[in-house]
Amino acid sequence: MQEIKIYTTPTCAYCKMAKEYMKGKGVDFKEYNVAEDHEALQEMEQLTDLRSVPVITCGQDVMVGFDPNRLDQMINCAKQQSSVPE
Repeated sequence: MQEIKIYTTPTCAYCKMAKEYMKGKGVDFKEYNVAEDHEALQEMEQLTDLRSVPVITCGQDVMVGFDPNRLDQMINCAKQQSSVPE
């Protein structure tokens, strides 16, 4: 399975929802707290040109915000080692 990354801040309600959603589905992910990790913040900004969280990535797929349907697509594609269709 491709690695799923989530860029978060401690006070972000949508970040918490996204993490709980993935945990509830038994999905492993790597969390980066951009409030404390300056390198992760720069990486997130390069991916999105934004400072909005959460940012969730899987391979080449990038999602800003929390959309359960899109996240399900990303999770399924991660399991299949493919990309979400545009």
